[in-house]
Amino acid sequence: MKHKKALLAGLAAALFVAAFAWAVLSVPEAPPADDSARTLRYEGNTLSLEKDGRTVWQLTAESIEAGLDGKEAEARNIEAVFHEDDGRELKLAAPHAHYDMTSKDLVVDGGVQVETSDGIRLTSREVIWSSEKETLAAVGDALLTQEEEKLRVSAERIESSDGFARFTASGKDGRKARIEKGSGVK
Repeated sequence: MKHKKALLAGLAAALFVAAFAWAVLSVPEAPPADDSARTLRYEGNTLSLEKDGRTVWQLTAESIEAGLDGKEAEARNIEAVFHEDDGRELKLAAPHAHYDMTSKDLVVDGGVQVETSDGIRLTSREVIWSSEKETLAAVGDALLTQEEEKLRVSAERIESSDGFARFTASGKDGRKARIEKGSGVK
């Protein structure tokens, strides 16, 4: 009888261990993380950067998606205004923008159109705002015109720290930037 009880106790223990192992090993894997669950989406919202009590730029978008980690945001169909210290404004429109909330850098792309309050027009594939250097750079087939001064600049990159009142222009692949000024410029 003692032997029977020991056998039953052993069998019960084995069944318990088997049931426990089955419960632990049969837990389903967690589903893969869905990126859409990790972002917040806003319709018709505005991002802005303020420094020393003044607005440096503001961007209004049809839609903005921001990561829950607080590191980046993407915007669609945007209009932005950059405010210069001297009161000039630079207005920008493009289909897409990416904002790095850590570095505070902004990349606007997809074909960018810029117009300043003093008559400068600029187009390029993208415009990059470097928060650290406080510069705007038009990159990729950049074309800057200023009708009053009869100025036309075509380059791979046109960069400025004052809303393109003064700028540097550089070419690509050994080609130089082209700067034209005078009565023949349209």
